[in-house]
Amino acid sequence: MLFVLACFLDSVRMYFIYILFLLCHEFSHFFVAKKYGYMPEKMHLSFFGASLEGYDDFNFYDEIKIVLAGPVFNLIVVIFCYINFWFFPETSVLFHDVLTANLMILLFNILPIYPLDMGRFLLANFSKNGNRIKSLKKIKKLSMCFIFLLFVLFLVSFFFEFNFTLGFVCVNLMCLLFSSSKETSYKRQFFAVNKLKKLSSGLFEKTIYVDSKIDKFKLFKFVDNTHFFKFVFINDQGIKVGEISEIELYRENNLI
Repeated sequence: MLFVLACFLDSVRMYFIYILFLLCHEFSHFFVAKKYGYMPEKMHLSFFGASLEGYDDFNFYDEIKIVLAGPVFNLIVVIFCYINFWFFPETSVLFHDVLTANLMILLFNILPIYPLDMGRFLLANFSKNGNRIKSLKKIKKLSMCFIFLLFVLFLVSFFFEFNFTLGFVCVNLMCLLFSSSKETSYKRQFFAVNKLKKLSSGLFEKTIYVDSKIDKFKLFKFVDNTHFFKFVFINDQGIKVGEISEIELYRENNLI
């Protein structure tokens, strides 16, 4: 649909530049996610950005780094373009569309609307000490309020200078909001693979004591990329009733 619109508006070159940097934006998320041991399940491409989806087992600080990776990439490109204009003004025509595309992606993604990057950033902070699903509901309500304000601006534009783009933005943002799944993040990749490569220099083992009734999949939230873990299960009387190693946990969940 976007390609047809671009042809209609005679902006095919801009369309391909926009798509290129949109993919670069999302691969920035991808590479940072992979660095911290997460692996996306699938990618959705939209007018405002691509989104990587998987399971919901983020470490808070990892999530913040992953979310910020895309906007930071676009910001670096924008800064590069301005510096280039300053020292080599004759290249302004060449880099104008690159600057425009990256500014568009950056500005859209700092809107406080889920699942754009700022929406995901707010979700990470809201759910840091709370329930993820409840936090997601709050973020979606906030997003709807912001989209409604944009729609009001679109209606006001009828009385001044009709802004077709703003209406298009509102419709697409609403579609994004309601099409985003509850599985809001990335799936934890197998840290074990990276750790086994580090055995030559040695890794410490950490022991974590947990309630024997805990859902074992939740144990992954304790895992990091610098230690091997052993989980000891304790019952209500404080008695050890079992234990499981990190490797055994991966095998139980068919991850290796």
